[in-house]
Amino acid sequence: MSFSVQDSPWAIPVISAIIERDGADGPEILVQTRIAGYDKVYSGSLEIPAGKIDRFENVYDTVVREVKEETGLDITEITPSRNDRIFETPRNDAAIVFQPYCCQQLTKGSVSWIGFVFLCKGKGELQAAEVETKDVRWMNMRELKSLLETSPEKIFTLQLPVLDFYVNQKLAS
Repeated sequence: MSFSVQDSPWAIPVISAIIERDGADGPEILVQTRIAGYDKVYSGSLEIPAGKIDRFENVYDTVVREVKEETGLDITEITPSRNDRIFETPRNDAAIVFQPYCCQQLTKGSVSWIGFVFLCKGKGELQAAEVETKDVRWMNMRELKSLLETSPEKIFTLQLPVLDFYVNQKLAS
């Protein structure tokens, strides 16, 4: 059975990564412009790195893979801290437990996404994935808060509540 993500009868599992660094004016996060060719609705929106979880792929491996593919960065830290214990059974299956920073779900729109968001740190040189993203850059909390308040429509809807949650939590601490 073949279908596009827009036609999926199920929610598509995804991860998102809030990549943090200390900037001159306080904390900054990595943002990029979405240019997903299959997704005319959200192409051009500001987003954080994200992507689909491959079949049986460990979510932590997905975070590392997607961030590298979309930004060129290597993940050096994932918070909450990663639990590497894998439970394997004689039934030829395996499972892990993981704890994301928060969860996300698009409850109305073109694609039914549900996902897990992780806080990360990374290293390397920024490089956009030419077919998925452009304009990869660091944004400070003041600029992000202003964008959330004045132009939320410019942000990828799935990540809009995530970024609002993150900014409010950061500014409260």
